[in-house]
Amino acid sequence: MNDLTLLYYTANRIEERFGNNIRKHLLSFDLPIISVSHKPMKFGYNIVCDDMEPSVYNIYRQILYGVVLVETEYVACCEDDALYTEEHFSHRPAKDTFAYSFRWLVNKDCYFYRHRVNMCMCIAPTKLLIETLLARFIKYPPIVPKVGMTPDQLNGFGEPGRYEWKLDLPFVKMEVFEQVHPTLTFNHRPSMGGVRVRSQKERVEEELPEWGKASDLWKKFYDGDGL
Repeated sequence: MNDLTLLYYTANRIEERFGNNIRKHLLSFDLPIISVSHKPMKFGYNIVCDDMEPSVYNIYRQILYGVVLVETEYVACCEDDALYTEEHFSHRPAKDTFAYSFRWLVNKDCYFYRHRVNMCMCIAPTKLLIETLLARFIKYPPIVPKVGMTPDQLNGFGEPGRYEWKLDLPFVKMEVFEQVHPTLTFNHRPSMGGVRVRSQKERVEEELPEWGKASDLWKKFYDGDGL
């Protein structure tokens, strides 16, 4: 996988032990890493953006700050509370397509499956991600996003391939790929969206073959040394 760089971004709001365990997990893949953080970090090639407030809009600014330095053909977006697999990082979309895998969320006592794409599970051609985000920020710059609106009030400022029509931006392709062993994100308060409430329609499991019991995994990352 010498054509892929991991682009890690964080607002540095998570607990230090938990964050260290997530970063150890990413280092285990032995891939180049660029990190974009609100505080200085010793993790890959680090870019500090301490002038930003945590927000959805600024997450995409962080991604753009990092991806312009990526030298590989593809880039994988990695968030500070997500766990990945070799299978996930092995996927390669077409040069004009953003790829996403669905992930399970981790609660203290269970996993639950949410059928929704998320930027933390995006793998994309580097050039395409740069061009797509540049087009967004040229039209909706940080200083004056839109008359009478703050950046995070922009309806649809989300994952590339989903909402370009809402922002009156050029269409980009997206695909969803299935995995035998799922990727995960922890369902906890420090995340940008806060704690997600599980609906009765969502699939729930206490244990997943690749990861073991949810309760054990939670303890390993919050109280122990990770995987």
